[in-house]
Amino acid sequence: MRRAGASIVLLLTLVAGCGDPVQQSGATPWKIPISPAAGERWPGKIAIDRATGKISAPGFNDLIDRSSPGWAGAPDTAAAELLGLNGPFDGRPKISMLQGTEQDQAVVTATITNLGDDSVDAERYRVVFTGGQDSRYRFASGERTFKCRSGRGHQDFDVSTCS
Repeated sequence: MRRAGASIVLLLTLVAGCGDPVQQSGATPWKIPISPAAGERWPGKIAIDRATGKISAPGFNDLIDRSSPGWAGAPDTAAAELLGLNGPFDGRPKISMLQGTEQDQAVVTATITNLGDDSVDAERYRVVFTGGQDSRYRFASGERTFKCRSGRGHQDFDVSTCS
């Protein structure tokens, strides 16, 4: 009995040490704000090249230049506005964000799970922003990738669609 108990403890320890394969280490949950951040909302939507996953955001930086909205003052809130992460949603997706810097640019990675899709396990958006002299962040580049559900395609984040 003692040996079985030790095996269970070892197994639980190993399982507890496994991270969520979808979420990135250090990512934090994105909580949809009760009230939107100050400033004019971006009425547009990102455009995604399906072959490459590359994102474009027509008019996003023009809006920031024109009205200097409060949400553009931080990379995470700028990413939430760009990606439409402030809701509303069909269903209850889980959103986590990871922020960092690369070559003096702010990088935000948003991972979205619980999409209600039978083939896609998660979507991931990696968005790069440049900081302006006005302390506002502007969209520089981005891409969308997918992780498929088991048996529905690739298991790593990739631009290829799931089946």
